[in-house]
Amino acid sequence: MISTLYTRIFVVVIFSVPLFIPSFITSLELMKDYLDYSEERPLPTLANDLVYGEGTTEVTSQINEYDNIVANTPIHGSIFVTHDVQNVIDISSFRLGTDALTVKFVETSQMSSPSNIVVSIYSFLLEGFPTGIHTLPPINVRVGGREVQALPLVIEVSAN
Repeated sequence: MISTLYTRIFVVVIFSVPLFIPSFITSLELMKDYLDYSEERPLPTLANDLVYGEGTTEVTSQINEYDNIVANTPIHGSIFVTHDVQNVIDISSFRLGTDALTVKFVETSQMSSPSNIVVSIYSFLLEGFPTGIHTLPPINVRVGGREVQALPLVIEVSAN
C-alpha cells in the first residue's frame, strides 16, 4: 500500500512539473520581451484584448510622420473611430482637449462581414509647434450620443 502511494505521488510530481514549466517560462519570456523592448510601443488597449460587442466604441489617434516632424511645419494626423455602424459620429464634436478640431472624413471600413462594427477614419491638420517635446491633449468625439476619448499623443519636434 505504501509503495503504491509513493508511486502515485512520484507519478504526479514527475509528470505534473514538466507540464507547468514550459508555460511558466513562456509567460516570463513574453513579459521580459515586452518590458525590455527599447522602442516606444502603444499601450495595450481593451480593443486589442476583447472582441467588440454591440455598442462598443474606441477612438485612437496618430501623427502621420512621427520621425519627420519639423518645427513650425503643419502636422498631419489621423483618427480611427471603431464603433457599431448604428452609432452615428457627430463630426462637429471633434475636440483636441477643449479646442474644436476640424477633421476631414476619409473612409469607413467594416471589421468583418457578419459584424456591425466599422472603423471610420478621419484626418486632421495641426499648426506647427516649436522645437521640443510636446504632449497633445486627448482627442474627444461624440459617437452614438456618448463622449469618447483617445489617449494623449507625445510628439518630438526637431529643428530641421
